[in-house]
Amino acid sequence: MDRRQFGSSNLRISTIGLGCVPLGKVEKVPTVEGAVDIMRATLEAGINFFDTAALYGKGESERRVGIALRELKDLLPDDFILNTKVGYRPNPFDYSEEQTLACVEESLRVLGVDRLPMIHIHDVQHSDLPTVMNGARKALHRLQEQGIVGMVGLAAGPIPMMIEYVNTDEFDSILTHNRYTLLDQPASELITLADAKGLGIINGAPFSSGLLARPLDESATYIYRQAEPETIARANRLKEICERHNVSIKAAAIQFSTRDPRIHTTIMGASSAQQIRQSADALAVDIPEEIWDEFHNEVPPKLVDDIKGVHDK
Repeated sequence: MDRRQFGSSNLRISTIGLGCVPLGKVEKVPTVEGAVDIMRATLEAGINFFDTAALYGKGESERRVGIALRELKDLLPDDFILNTKVGYRPNPFDYSEEQTLACVEESLRVLGVDRLPMIHIHDVQHSDLPTVMNGARKALHRLQEQGIVGMVGLAAGPIPMMIEYVNTDEFDSILTHNRYTLLDQPASELITLADAKGLGIINGAPFSSGLLARPLDESATYIYRQAEPETIARANRLKEICERHNVSIKAAAIQFSTRDPRIHTTIMGASSAQQIRQSADALAVDIPEEIWDEFHNEVPPKLVDDIKGVHDK
């Protein structure tokens, strides 16, 4: 799989990455063996980026990733990149220096590694800029100086808040989710800013919380909440455009993100090995150029961040 330079760093990151949220959910991936199979298929597809967090499954995602890294060590490429996040362990939304150091120490132990090439501060909308900068960011700066962590980024939701943090010029990367998709694109301004500053840019959840990946009814959810009828209708109109061109909506959703040169990697979850293989195969699907204008003209994306999920303040 192709690699892209990750911002101003010397890292080369695969076009898509594995989002490890489902690996921490036993209702999605019931067994450790199933989780290892997903990660094996990911590596075999040429993907070199795994994204996890202490939050996911209350640590179960990190635990399973750690098991897989040990079992699959012979498959790990030399340029393998692992990312995790701080902010939820041991106390949720505690971004103090002390907690951050403890969180990293525990993540290293669970993952079975002695260094992280990148780490992100998670869901800072539950705190404020001075607290995060004088706590978590200060702690991670110390770990950078010690060589324990490489790049330090920000992973959160609300776009105006993300822009405020990026403008401190204290971060190396950003991870935005559900806000730069075929359906909604409020992160466009953030991505432009981060790109101009040379940050690494990770775009998560290209399927808009699954709205662009499965049949929909009134029970559909969008970013952890009930989807509005208008949102479901817009998603269905996007699918109709794909049907006119005999194009998979999943492939279009993935390629919308990967075709943007500002985005270095696009991460998505998988609850089976087949799903991650399908996502990798979607990169090779031939999509007619005119479809992108049709999407934009017939289903104009929302550009204002009025998206509220359970982790958004």
